[in-house]
Amino acid sequence: MIAMLKTTECCLCSQIAGEEFNDLIARMLNGEPYVRRVMLESRSFAAIPSLGPLVSGHTLLCPRMHVRSFAQLEPSLHDEYQVVKKKLWRALSSRYDSRVHLFEHGMSATGDRIMCTTDHAHMHFVPLPCSCVVDGIEQLAWTEFDGSLRELTQLSQGREYILYEHPDGVCRLLIAGERSFESQYMRKLLAQALGHRENWNWRDNPDPRSADETWRRFAL
Repeated sequence: MIAMLKTTECCLCSQIAGEEFNDLIARMLNGEPYVRRVMLESRSFAAIPSLGPLVSGHTLLCPRMHVRSFAQLEPSLHDEYQVVKKKLWRALSSRYDSRVHLFEHGMSATGDRIMCTTDHAHMHFVPLPCSCVVDGIEQLAWTEFDGSLRELTQLSQGREYILYEHPDGVCRLLIAGERSFESQYMRKLLAQALGHRENWNWRDNPDPRSADETWRRFAL
């Protein structure tokens, strides 16, 4: 386990901005020349490699604006998100010859609870082998929706949620009620499907070298 330094600054904001002092991947690759590891970007969004990848190519799509969830994005950004989302999905599918699963642990609009140990919205793009079956998904009380940020915002109503989009395009939503969700819940399900039951927690199992390789596959 690599010790994680505590900071009052957002590490995702720092990585997107190219600020070396709080870029966690760069800090863990200590001694190497600094590079800004952004794989794909638009005016309002940036894709960065996951520091705790479940598989090679595991990528986070983040708003440049520091918001707690995609449900809280301004409506003016919804169309741009769909364009960038599709571009990243196609790129990962092609480069890794895999089926890309999407998920987000969306934080509630208010309160102190932080999902997945960071309060900057990030959508996971995980290219899994075609043979991989994610057990436990079908047993949950999902609400299917059209996948748009508009409907996500309407359905979640500022509450904590889990969003999951299957490679076939079916979008599902779990909305927190009286009980909140386990942190990194979807990471745990996907790790189990991959046979990596002990490696779901990105804080305990960071892999900066794999993150760097994912970035290089796009950038070089």
